[in-house]
Amino acid sequence: MRDHFSAGNGLNPGGSRESKGLENYSSAQIEGFSPSMKLILNILENCGPLTQKEIAKITRLPTRTVRYALSRLKKEDILEEREYFQDARQCLYQIKC
Repeated sequence: MRDHFSAGNGLNPGGSRESKGLENYSSAQIEGFSPSMKLILNILENCGPLTQKEIAKITRLPTRTVRYALSRLKKEDILEEREYFQDARQCLYQIKC
């Protein structure tokens, strides 16, 4: 597995934060989320598309918590799920743009 934190610091060469899609959602909507949901959103915003297993490893949250948070975020239409071609048993999750 690749090291997601060594890829960069989330800043583009100009020094401003890269936009990953969370600015499309109201802060009131995100304020109502659980801490684990906010943590997962933060990780996906900074690291890009990840599998459930990678999210659990990075956040150190139980897999059941990650699975529940991902399902809630998909239900809120904030995340999209797509095929992970390296392992068809898993899916990649990313923030909708």
